[in-house]
Amino acid sequence: MSEQQDALEDLEEAGVLAAISWAAESAYARTMRDYDPDAGHDQGWVGYTAHGFLRDRQDRVFSCGKYAVNSPADALSGLDTVAAGLLPREFDRMPRIIPGTVTRANLNGSPGWRFGDWRWLQSAFPFGESNVIPWPQKSPTKRRVAAQTVANPDQPMLPVDENEAPLFEEIMEALLSLDEDEDALTTLVVAHSVQKELGARELFLGRSRLNKGGGSAWHWKHDLLTPPSGDYGRTRKPITPEPSGGFDSVPDAAVRLRRHAQEGDGK
Repeated sequence: MSEQQDALEDLEEAGVLAAISWAAESAYARTMRDYDPDAGHDQGWVGYTAHGFLRDRQDRVFSCGKYAVNSPADALSGLDTVAAGLLPREFDRMPRIIPGTVTRANLNGSPGWRFGDWRWLQSAFPFGESNVIPWPQKSPTKRRVAAQTVANPDQPMLPVDENEAPLFEEIMEALLSLDEDEDALTTLVVAHSVQKELGARELFLGRSRLNKGGGSAWHWKHDLLTPPSGDYGRTRKPITPEPSGGFDSVPDAAVRLRRHAQEGDGK
């Protein structure tokens, strides 16, 4: 089984994929509602604002950050706080994830979340350019993540230009910064974007690739806006979304919850 299959199966079964999809839908719905070009808002404002809202929504659905609680009972008593600031009906559609299933696992100050041995960071990109994100031009943290080795080299990967290869020094610099605890984690990236005039969104989860000189930005990636098909692993009951009415409509998701032993925040 490939790394992609392992990741998608684990994260779907725990409700994580549905939760991230809800978080991004909610983040962009609020962003586009607040967007006002007459006030000076531009594409940069949209990207920055949505990025912050996505971080906030992930903390809400996973009971992390300022929404952290000590038990499911505490989560029930704090629902008003979780619902505050959301658009109508968004809270009702938020997947219910047992507190502690996902924990914060920041990396060098970059917000991250963890389930089992999977960690994910978030990154914005220009709409339509997901396959050519220039990771070597990103922050040291994003470069470090893109330099990770792939656990299963036999898995299918996105096409790579044979003449393009990351510099050895850049890879070594990134890998040498890993400590023993973090070496056990596989860090993925949730990449998000919007075309504001059309209201079209993109949302991917995948393993970034240090594409020095160009070439594919991913070892593999999965479109989180496409309902799970079940073709990457065990057969599942499909998720049936409600009819979409734009950013103000968030599909319900069937969520299976399970607990994993968790560690504290990764630094």
